[in-house]
Amino acid sequence: MLRYIERSGKKISGMTLGTVQLGADYGIANETGMPGRAESFGLLQQAFENGVNSIDTARAYGESEERIGEFLKSHRDHRPYITTKICANASPPNLEAATLPHKSQAGDKNVIQNLGHELEETIFKEAETSLASLAVSKADCIMLHRPGEMMAGGKQLAQIMGKLVAKGYADEVGASVYLPAEAEAMMRYDEYTAVQLPLNLFDQRMLQTGTLQKLADKNYVVFARSVFLQGVFFLDPDRIRDPILKEHAAPHIQTLRRLAGEEGVGVAQLAISFIRDTPGVSSLVLGCETKEQVRENISLMDGPPVSGGAMEAARQVFQGLALDIIMNVLSRPKQ
Repeated sequence: MLRYIERSGKKISGMTLGTVQLGADYGIANETGMPGRAESFGLLQQAFENGVNSIDTARAYGESEERIGEFLKSHRDHRPYITTKICANASPPNLEAATLPHKSQAGDKNVIQNLGHELEETIFKEAETSLASLAVSKADCIMLHRPGEMMAGGKQLAQIMGKLVAKGYADEVGASVYLPAEAEAMMRYDEYTAVQLPLNLFDQRMLQTGTLQKLADKNYVVFARSVFLQGVFFLDPDRIRDPILKEHAAPHIQTLRRLAGEEGVGVAQLAISFIRDTPGVSSLVLGCETKEQVRENISLMDGPPVSGGAMEAARQVFQGLALDIIMNVLSRPKQ
């Protein structure tokens, strides 16, 4: 059975359905592309019927919010825990610009400064657009999509985000971050109580710096994304053609396969169990392109724990991995 946490009188499933795939092609190992409307509805239905009651989306995820809204309009019996993400920059949302830190943060400070007194109006308009698209009057959680905006906006932006809660737009607000320093900056402001962050076997920075524990100590709800590193874990290391991935990822994928084999589980199970059983993680954001993937991920969430020895080995063996180099490859636009 799926695990749940209690949050302000609500239950949040240990698996959160990531829905970027409902609105855009996403992930290096995604071979099916963006599902159609009927497939999207079937995917959502599959998740809800099997106990997943948490959804993650964003204004920048193409048609994702609209697809979810269409589904909820015709399925009034479902009321999932909804997290969506917005940008302080009111320009048309763009998946790449919103989700890749090196693409967005350089201009974030100027964006905040230029908005000035218009910042609050922009934030509320973005939130209202998301709620209308989702066909709900209130989101459970609204996050800033760009951590650079959160850091540049500082106390002013935190207070504006807090007003979203005070005025009934959301129950909680927070930010999507990439780096421990961004999470540390966010914790300076009491308005923020939720975070989405990358955490996987190759990327354990939030663990190694103690940031995850600090978030737990402040009672943050923590959504862990990129559990499979956008599908890198499932690449065949012997068939990787990209020379950078071949040099910097393939050897570690081999190590990952070895660890999973020694533990007697598949790579996917090792990846999920490691994050699921890490203290401080509230829910794993897992994207799916098909109903079959939904069922498979739910099954993996119900899978066995990783032994203490394997957990410790996994914490040690991937230190020093050239994560930034791998992420640069993943950030390239899909051809």
